[in-house]
Formats: sequence, C-alpha cells, structure tokens
Amino acid sequence: MKIEFANQSKKFKKRASIIVFVCLLIVLTVCYAFSSGFFTSERFGNSVNGFDESQDFVKIIDVGQGDSILIYSNGYSALIDTGLEEAGLDVCLELEKCGIEKLDVLLLTHLDSDHTGSIASIISNFGVSNLILPELSVESEGITRAELAINAITQSKGNVFTAVSGMNFRIGEFEFTILASFPNMPDENNRSVISVAEIDGKKFLFTGDMEAKAEKALLSEGLNLKCDVLKVGHHGSSTSSSKSFLNKVKPKYAAISVGADNMYGHPHREVLAAFENIDAKVYRTDINGDITFFVEDGIISCRCEK
Repeated sequence: MKIEFANQSKKFKKRASIIVFVCLLIVLTVCYAFSSGFFTSERFGNSVNGFDESQDFVKIIDVGQGDSILIYSNGYSALIDTGLEEAGLDVCLELEKCGIEKLDVLLLTHLDSDHTGSIASIISNFGVSNLILPELSVESEGITRAELAINAITQSKGNVFTAVSGMNFRIGEFEFTILASFPNMPDENNRSVISVAEIDGKKFLFTGDMEAKAEKALLSEGLNLKCDVLKVGHHGSSTSSSKSFLNKVKPKYAAISVGADNMYGHPHREVLAAFENIDAKVYRTDINGDITFFVEDGIISCRCEK
C-alpha cells in the first residue's frame, strides 16, 4: 500500500522564532517516539490492515470435522483442502485477513466432502492460479465438485494438474513437493495426495485422510519422511497413524483437524497415546481453534486461537 502526502500551498505568516520552536518540538517528539520503540519494525512490520506480510506460516484452519490448511510466505499462498461447504465463510475470512486476492495453488488431497465441500466458494471469491488434484475416479464422492472446479479454473485461464510423485514448486520461501499418491487404492482415504512443505530446514508433512494401508505403501517408497510438524491423518482416527509410520515420521508437533464432539469419536484415545509415546506435542482444532505454525530463522513457534 502506497501512501502519498499532498503538498501544502498555504503561506503561514509566523515569526521565525515560533517556527523554530515548533520544529524543535516536533524533533523532540519524534526522537522520543523512536527511543520508546513506537516506530519499530516489531510494532508495524510490513502490515496491511494489521497483517504482517513478512510472515512465513502454516495455519490449520478450524473448519470443524474437515481439513483446510493455509500456507503463506512473502505474499504467496497455497490452500490444502477446503473443508465442508458450511466452512466456506470461515476459510474465505482467513484468506481475506491475509490480503489474499488469488490463491497461487489449491491442492485437494482427495475428494471427500469434508475436504472439498467449499471449493466453489473459494474459487468464486478468490480465484485459483493452479489447481492440483488426485487422479479422478467416477466413484469419488466429490467428482462433480471437482469437475466444476476444473471447468471454472480452466475458463479463468488457470492451470489444472494431476498430482504425481516428485511434482515440485515454491510458495514464497516454502519448497513444496508431492511425495506420493496411490490412485489404485480401493478407497478414497488411501488415495489421498501426500505432500511436504519445507522452509529453513523445517518440514511440514500433509497426509489428507491417509490410513494404515497407504502409510505402509508410502513407507515402502523409502522416502525420508521425518518431519517437524505432521498434519495427522484422518482427523486422528485409529485407522491412521500406525506405529510403524509414526516411528519413521517422528514429528515434534502433531496437528489434528477435528470437529468438537464429532460422531466418530475422533481423535481416538490410542492415537493420542501413540503421539505421547513419541513425545510429540499435540494440537487440536476442536480445543485450540486455528493452529498457526510460524517459522522464523529456522525456529518454529505455534500460536493457537484458543
């Protein structure tokens, strides 16, 4: 935002002594302001409407029983999943807070409604430069939503990609990589796109609703899966987060996107115990609200809404 100051043309008929006094008073006031820390980058940053554009962060947005994750760096943004249809307003408000007018990337991990429900709202309000989806299946619950999204983005001159292992791009300072997707798995959850975002040597692993069967397939790829932050698979269901997977991943932080008092009993007690056993700090959207992981100079800090 550029602020311009208009030139003043009025001539003030003041005596020189008064002018000198006023100037001296202004100088003293400004010097005091700087010495007191009022004019500091810590106070203002590069801010627009109170938002510091210099931040690098990953935010697990509280969308209830669903997933939506915002990655932001240097004015660039990516959104992983969109939550249920009724979460559309919350997601749009989060994007608006960050001054986002158009998403650089929208990644859908899989097509279940709790991950794709508000895609129409996102596209119509913000637009998308690049859409990444799993290989489409006519059996998928959200196939119609996905096809409409593809249509809308193509018509607006955006790009549409099928997720493949090794796909790589940057979101500001984040290096984003698609690790795997298993389109031949028989169920939607295990067809989730698995990805990682890395910045300053810190890794964030995103697993959609991947369950134990896909975890085993991923482990067989021989990839380095160790991460600092894990977005826990399938809302903390016991069908995910197997012991062998967690022992390989060993996150310092685990973030569970889950609805309060949900009918599935997520997150399951055995999953919470499993993270406790590997000394991972667990955050939950049903308890903590929005969960934001900031990265600065290679250090992760977490700030929760609640």
